[in-house]
Amino acid sequence: MKTTFSLNRIGLLLSRYFIENKQRELSFWGIATVIFMFMHQPGSISVFVFIAGLIFAANSFKAFNYTPTGMHFLLIPATHTEKLITAIILNTVYFFIAFLITYCAGTVIGINLENLIFDRNTPVVLDLFQQGNYQFGDDSVNLWNMFYSFAIVQAIFTLGSVYFKRSSAFKTILTFFVLAFVLFLFELLMLKIMFGSFSLSGHNSFNINLPRDYELFTGWETVGEIIKYVTLPFLWIVSYFRLTEKQV
Repeated sequence: MKTTFSLNRIGLLLSRYFIENKQRELSFWGIATVIFMFMHQPGSISVFVFIAGLIFAANSFKAFNYTPTGMHFLLIPATHTEKLITAIILNTVYFFIAFLITYCAGTVIGINLENLIFDRNTPVVLDLFQQGNYQFGDDSVNLWNMFYSFAIVQAIFTLGSVYFKRSSAFKTILTFFVLAFVLFLFELLMLKIMFGSFSLSGHNSFNINLPRDYELFTGWETVGEIIKYVTLPFLWIVSYFRLTEKQV
């Protein structure tokens, strides 16, 4: 087999996936369309898509759950790069586009059915396509922000699918919360060392006294933006190297 990158092999891998999973995909997106007929709140829709998407991504490399299927997957005549790109296309690009199509279809059908049954005249509005379609905390979330956040979540669970042999979704979530808790404790420790103090009256707490409008770390917003856009390719690269080390 040639080890040079081939778009043709990626196309064959995608065709293989849809041939083997055609019935399951049609069933899932049919159910999703029905759900979107009744679910119109952008926040609820986003939660549904993120949860369904991470489960999909966590199964990207489920072939490694068992030795025979893992051996078969490794013997497929395609490079690790092509296999990973195929997984990314499926669990990020394909899933998000299919979600938008089913969301539009379900919303249009649902609102028109409501108008017909209850004699209403509700206009069809696709809230997800509106600029700043809903609020998450103090932030206005638009479709691009939603897609990029979705892509990062998918990358995390794709990496988990490569690392963990079984129950990868659960193990990835557990690992994420453990790491977040450790980082939280580290942040509290650093703030205490630099600025804080303990108050032992009744319960332990941090007291940090800073002037109003004081910027704790200058340039932090710029660093945050850099980290935000570097995270996605970093996760993909780590997934690639882990996949090249994978054995059954």
